[in-house]
Amino acid sequence: MKRIEKQRCSLQTKLGVLAFFLTRSSERRSIAISVDAKGVVSVYCPFFVKQPVVLDFVKQKLDWILKRTKEARINKDYLDSKKFAEGQEFLFLGKKYKIRIDRKDIKRVKLDFNGLMWHVTVPASVEKSCEEEVLKKAFVAWYKAQAKEILGGRIFNYSRILGVYPEKIKIRTLKRIWGNCAYNAKTITLNWQIILSPIAVVDYVVVHELCHLIVPSHSKRFWQKVEKILPRYKREIKWLKDNHLDMVLP
Repeated sequence: MKRIEKQRCSLQTKLGVLAFFLTRSSERRSIAISVDAKGVVSVYCPFFVKQPVVLDFVKQKLDWILKRTKEARINKDYLDSKKFAEGQEFLFLGKKYKIRIDRKDIKRVKLDFNGLMWHVTVPASVEKSCEEEVLKKAFVAWYKAQAKEILGGRIFNYSRILGVYPEKIKIRTLKRIWGNCAYNAKTITLNWQIILSPIAVVDYVVVHELCHLIVPSHSKRFWQKVEKILPRYKREIKWLKDNHLDMVLP
């Protein structure tokens, strides 16, 4: 059974205190670090790695962390400007579509997508101050429903090609990753927000996790498996890197 423990940590540096989240997992084999679009620093490691080793690792990566957190501060204004409102644009399968909002005497929010834009009808009884939160709930529900259908189909397609079938598929909200694979449990978990990206990028994430059911590590053999199915997979990785801010929802 997969075991996970999370905790808040801090490290005194020459520039002040660096706060970060530490996640220990029974399935990890090495230490890794990430900084998300909002500047949140996270460290991931196996249970057997002692705290002093974790802190030394963070110290070694300090210049990289500071560079990424600086970029996050620059991007903060852009992220803060994003909101679910009239005229705003959001991605679906790699293309941006505008939101159009109407208010009518109805009981529930209605969201329609016609391939050109989103048309959202909001109950007239909803206060303006609550409108963004109401819209967010409607969009998240819509995206999740689309993800269930799209990802299910892509997994089935590439499972047949690879000859490997997960015993369980989970579509979840994942804060800092697009997917993961529990090799022993034969389970793959995908982030529903990946459907904001082009279908080729969706396919890359699906193939990546399915290949982990064959090769659990990121070894040369693993990447050969991915490349055999998707020869241009590096292009999809670059798209995710170049467009990660547009993948962040308010």
